[in-house]
Amino acid sequence: MDRQTLDMEGARHGEISAASLQLGDDTIAIRRIATMCVESMEFAPWDMPRNRQSQRLHATLCVANLFFALAALAWWGLMPNQPSSTIALFIAGVLLLLGVFLGMRAAMIAMKIRRREPYYRLTIGTSDARQIPIVDDNRDVLIKIRDIVRHKMDTGDTETTGEFDLNLDIVDLKLPKSAQPSARPPARPERAPASDEPEILFDADEEEAAAQLKSAS
Repeated sequence: MDRQTLDMEGARHGEISAASLQLGDDTIAIRRIATMCVESMEFAPWDMPRNRQSQRLHATLCVANLFFALAALAWWGLMPNQPSSTIALFIAGVLLLLGVFLGMRAAMIAMKIRRREPYYRLTIGTSDARQIPIVDDNRDVLIKIRDIVRHKMDTGDTETTGEFDLNLDIVDLKLPKSAQPSARPPARPERAPASDEPEILFDADEEEAAAQLKSAS
């Protein structure tokens, strides 16, 4: 069976340049983007003309085999003592089994055709009424692309560039130097400040009490 992929629903790779967004064969100027929205969608990956034709063929052969199997059984029932009745019974059994197999196959193909799979679509609308979708089964990647384009729209940033390939879930961006985090120096253990004063081993109250005892004696 043939299976369609998300590439048939929208763009899967593109490039973000200084002032435009390249999606397949379409180029959108950042300043001409009017709307962006991420929505949840569904598609039928097996719903294709060739699969529908295969399902109809299996169903037709199933009906034909069952019809001729019933005809052979009728021949065997009407002429039980004829030598040909045994052959008719054998043919009826083979056609009946083949018809059941073809019917099960047709039912399996029909179930696959009706199967739906979820995906997400980032639709970018432009001021000239174009709508270009970017599709993926990972919503976070689409949100990241949307936020990058929104940042360029709001700030007029022309330094952030890069490309993305949603088949690999990769968003490779080249950020400006001002946006790159600076490396922090390794932490060093803090030392107590040196002091020239001698270390006090006794409490001041104890020393005062000892002096009073000496004076009393």
